Amino acid sequence: MGKTLQTLLEAGTAVIADVFDTMGQLPPVLDNALFPIPETGGCFIGPAYTVSGESHQDSVTGDRAKLAAIDEMSPGVVPVWAGNDNIRGVCCFGDLLATAMKARGCVGVVVDGGVRDLAYLRTLGLPMLVRYRTPAQAIGRWRVVERQVPVQVRGALADWVTINPGDIIVADEDGAIIVPADLAAAIAVQVAAWAATETDAREEIRNGLPLLAALDKYGHL
Repeated sequence: MGKTLQTLLEAGTAVIADVFDTMGQLPPVLDNALFPIPETGGCFIGPAYTVSGESHQDSVTGDRAKLAAIDEMSPGVVPVWAGNDNIRGVCCFGDLLATAMKARGCVGVVVDGGVRDLAYLRTLGLPMLVRYRTPAQAIGRWRVVERQVPVQVRGALADWVTINPGDIIVADEDGAIIVPADLAAAIAVQVAAWAATETDAREEIRNGLPLLAALDKYGHL
């Protein structure tokens, strides 16, 4: 799996999306409204550890299910938080829980919901893609209901994208895309070939090959 992940990350999300197109499948790109923390972006890849939550109202002083979900995360995973929130402006987590994810070896985080404590998160060295920022805590407003189950997060080409535990999350400066776990090795092979072709085309174009000639030769640009 290590070589597969390296191939996918080095090729990048754009090449992966192109490979999905050649397979006749809609590229499972995550919503472009997700913004990176720190703002300079960040590249990361890893299997999804899914967390699903919901809006609620009560006076509970802590979300034990949320803490348990983080405690069970293993090194190398990408936590995917499906907020499913109808109360906009409530955070899924902040500085302390993000610190715990970093300590457990998470390589990146995707949050289809809110976070807070951005000033600290920028210094943590844990790249994140998040939907919004907010100072409002989740206690009494939002809670985790399930972990390591299929979740839906907002997509770019489709309204929703389904992510299963273990699916590969690839993120770079172009955005984020999902590679189903059972297709990862096969897609990596195609991605490597596609990336090599693009490298050759780019070099020839740099040396003066007309674009129409490049299209005829390589079949795509």
